[in-house]
Amino acid sequence: MTYHRPASEGSGPASPGGLPPPARPGCTMLQAAHSGADALSKQELQSRYDLAVALCPVPALMADVDGRIRCANAALYHLFGHDPGSLTGQAVEVLIPHSSRDRHPILRGAFAHQPAQRSMGQGREVFGLHVDGSLIPVEIGLSPVPLGADTEVFTTVVDISERRLNERRLREALDASATAMVLVAPDGTIELVNTMACELLGGAPRDLVGRNVDSFVPRHMRLQHSVFRQSYLSAPRPRAMTAARELKVVGLGGHATPVHVALTPINGVGGQRIMATLVDLTEIQAKEHELQRHNVRLSALNDELTQFAYSASHDLRAPLATIAGLLELCLEDLAAGETAETRRSIQDALTTARRNINKVEQVLTLARAGLDAIPEERIDLVATAQAIWDDMSSKLTSRPGFTIVTRGTSWLLTERPTLVTIIENLLSNAIRFRDPAKAGHWIELRFDTRSGGHLTLQITDNGTGIGTADKARVFEMFRRSAHSDGHGLGLAIVQKHVRRLAGDIRLDSSPAGSRFTLTLPLRT
Repeated sequence: MTYHRPASEGSGPASPGGLPPPARPGCTMLQAAHSGADALSKQELQSRYDLAVALCPVPALMADVDGRIRCANAALYHLFGHDPGSLTGQAVEVLIPHSSRDRHPILRGAFAHQPAQRSMGQGREVFGLHVDGSLIPVEIGLSPVPLGADTEVFTTVVDISERRLNERRLREALDASATAMVLVAPDGTIELVNTMACELLGGAPRDLVGRNVDSFVPRHMRLQHSVFRQSYLSAPRPRAMTAARELKVVGLGGHATPVHVALTPINGVGGQRIMATLVDLTEIQAKEHELQRHNVRLSALNDELTQFAYSASHDLRAPLATIAGLLELCLEDLAAGETAETRRSIQDALTTARRNINKVEQVLTLARAGLDAIPEERIDLVATAQAIWDDMSSKLTSRPGFTIVTRGTSWLLTERPTLVTIIENLLSNAIRFRDPAKAGHWIELRFDTRSGGHLTLQITDNGTGIGTADKARVFEMFRRSAHSDGHGLGLAIVQKHVRRLAGDIRLDSSPAGSRFTLTLPLRT
């Protein structure tokens, strides 16, 4: 987590939550010691300054222009662990970590060249060196003090170990949050981000802090967002931003992520800040879409169940009644000694039963479609379709003309058994519905992948066509045309398999023939 303070908000180091540091301790006492300095001798003025250092409530020292410590108070000796009086006459570098000692005289010389009241450590961490070698995080205040023709430096040192500990605990608490958190200044500058915010926005803290929050809004919404942000600041209150619309944040890489945003105003001495809490909705929306797909599927299954219950009771009742009637005839023939008639009735009953057993198996095939997981594989559409046709047409005494037309790639990543079942059923329909009144029977299979996003598969024939009354219900179970001797399940199976592959199917038919057009997602 990183905190950033705009330069316009003061020269002191920043505190968590946007609060400025307290006023530099000891300054009031120093001003009191300096009052009436023109009427005092150098020795008298020096004594006043020594008293101001001794009475200062925080660790303090006075050093000359050469960096020699002239006096220090008890609080400073206690802070750094030195024996009282042992620092007098020593260079201030004795209190500075070894890693910074070599360059400190250069910095001290630059300050002596242009002395001015200032804080040390703005924008970076500053440490003091304890006598035992440990480092103490500190804030240092420097004030030049005129002493006759010379200038001394009044220095206050504040131990911020406890503040650093609290800041670290705050950072750890924010970083432990499962949501992204961004602290924003009134001008829109990002001042704080936690770990989840870095992950959401696609950058390290140094990449995010200091940027304007509007830059993470979709480009077409940035101007509006700036207006909305200013309006919110005029009447801030805790609120959610996504009640009526979908919001997105755009990370440094340009990726847009749907989010839920909650705003909380934070008031402090340094002015108002806004804590924005962002929840990534990607997984939630994916689950919602999956749930919607499941609901659609369940609705379709319910429709199929209702249709099946009606069709089964209607279409299976007749053959069962036929079988029952034939068996009754068998009993009568047996009683009359008509063995041949009995045998013929039994044979008819068996034929009817076997035909309907096949129908039940087709119903089970339809019911299982879409339930079993099938691995996808990359298939050659032309080779697959040709193999299906060769197998089906080998049993025909009169083979129709068959043509495969390909536009674009012939490769597709899909479930092979599912697609094969679709093509088999549609080709079987095209073969069965031959129009004897037409001189030649032909079937055309066309693949078109040039759209780049989907595959268009068309199977066209010049058969008898499907009447207008039948077209609307052609994909229902047990729906047969007057020219069909099948079970009426083939096209129902086709439609269910097409839906399994996330596609759609439509029928165009006339007396000139029929065309089934499938649209499937194209993945190669």
